[in-house]
Amino acid sequence: MHDLVEFLRARLLEDDDTARWAADHRSRPHPGPDDSGRERWHWIDLSTGERLRLGQRPMDHIEREVSLRSVNTYLLRSRPGAGPHYVLDVSWVKEGVALHIARHDPARVVAEVEVKRRLLDLHTRSNGTGVCQACGESVREGGCTTLRLLAMPYADHPAYRKTWKV
Repeated sequence: MHDLVEFLRARLLEDDDTARWAADHRSRPHPGPDDSGRERWHWIDLSTGERLRLGQRPMDHIEREVSLRSVNTYLLRSRPGAGPHYVLDVSWVKEGVALHIARHDPARVVAEVEVKRRLLDLHTRSNGTGVCQACGESVREGGCTTLRLLAMPYADHPAYRKTWKV
């Protein structure tokens, strides 16, 4: 089970670092205490300047131009005042791509990593009995079903073991 737990902790650290790096306007992993690491992104309709809401069909006309921006604003060195951090400054983005990117902004990824870490902690307690204390399942090679399910999104990673598959 230790190999699976180590594997999961390493993948979650990678996910967390990547999300925080994307959210950090200084673009660095392992943010300091001054960095929120929880930046939210949204799509802006360039013709109106209005935010597109998730769940809307934001790009119902192919001519509609959008820009992915941070919700927070940052001081700009080039001129006085504050402005958004442009995450993806594009003129044309397909609807599905736009929705996916905005739904999986750094804040959401960081929150999901935290939930997965808590599940990992909960399901690694066996008190040496060979039984997961969270689900009562007899732990087979790789861990309980919950741990093996948490590993499934990483099945394409070279260190993933086929024996972990559910």
